[in-house]
Amino acid sequence: MNKETRTCKYRRKCGACQTLNLSYEEELSLKMKREIDLLGRFGHVQEIIPSSPSDHYRNKAQYLFHFNHGRMITGLYRSSDGKIAEIGSCLMEDRDLSQLYLQIKKLIAQKKVRIFDGRDGDLRHIMLRKGIRTGEISVSFVTKNGLFPQVEDIAEELMKHNPSIVCVTAVKNDTRTPLWMNGEEYLIRGRGYINDTLCGCSFRIPPKAFYQINPYSTEILYQTASEFAQITATDHVLDAYCGIGTIGITATKGCCASLDGFDNNRDSITIADLNARQNNISNFSYACITDSKCTLNKNKHYDVVFVDPPRAGVDKKFISVLLELHANRLIYISCNPQTLSRDLNILKKNYKTVCIQPVDMFPGTTHVETAVLLRGKNDNN
Repeated sequence: MNKETRTCKYRRKCGACQTLNLSYEEELSLKMKREIDLLGRFGHVQEIIPSSPSDHYRNKAQYLFHFNHGRMITGLYRSSDGKIAEIGSCLMEDRDLSQLYLQIKKLIAQKKVRIFDGRDGDLRHIMLRKGIRTGEISVSFVTKNGLFPQVEDIAEELMKHNPSIVCVTAVKNDTRTPLWMNGEEYLIRGRGYINDTLCGCSFRIPPKAFYQINPYSTEILYQTASEFAQITATDHVLDAYCGIGTIGITATKGCCASLDGFDNNRDSITIADLNARQNNISNFSYACITDSKCTLNKNKHYDVVFVDPPRAGVDKKFISVLLELHANRLIYISCNPQTLSRDLNILKKNYKTVCIQPVDMFPGTTHVETAVLLRGKNDNN
């Protein structure tokens, strides 16, 4: 493994990559230490699976724009102080997205788009996403008021010179939150989504949908989850926090008695339904649930449950449901070992931890993804 430190001329200016002063080998050792410190009390932590590649892996890029003292400032959001780090390209982004950003930046200046200044103006940030396996790209302009006068011309120009762009949208953000993507969306050009493949399955991904940013390690993570699950034709499967359905669909491929999923985002549920049909899965049911404790069918026994919550971990209502479900196999996928440790401490009442497998999804940072296999204490396997 490469023992040389990685070079990025924007490292001190940006601050998003906290471990570039280390070699990748040293970074993985640091992540392993944290995993063992937080999760070692629940069982043996397997050696972390590295990311390959360890740079230019990100399939998503977001660039802020701000108008200040007569000039346009653009670059990456700096979480340390909320300001913009003006950079030309990112070491972790897919190269095509970095090049496209520079092209869009030039067009925005040429077309004299009004840049948001904190109170007035149009453009706040752009979001670019690429299907790494298909090469398809979506472009989203996030603005204060949704549409802006030059958006049609810019979309036409972009698609004319970039055949890989299949979707251009505008998204309204009238909040004070930078990089917010939950406002009303307008389709400007294209079909409204990109396609990508993952673990042999095909997925449509709208701009606002959650999709893992490292597709290379995502396949390893989901294959690990599938191996943990050991799904058979008679198993009833629950995909909790399912998003657009990626985990449940890749793990089962329809070879189970039933696949149920829930999420609190209605748009994601609509896409999960389409993705299941697109992959020829017929025995599925997805639901938008904001209160899983009240809405889940407690009379149904689930043999396998996948849980992939946000960084905050499993909410209190659903963790009580997990304890009541008594699933044979529970596969918990986490992007935050700290909240994972908290939840495993609760789940140990009815489940035993069998395997803990870290997967590096975020090279250049201290973040790490972890897949955990738990078995119900009544399961004799």
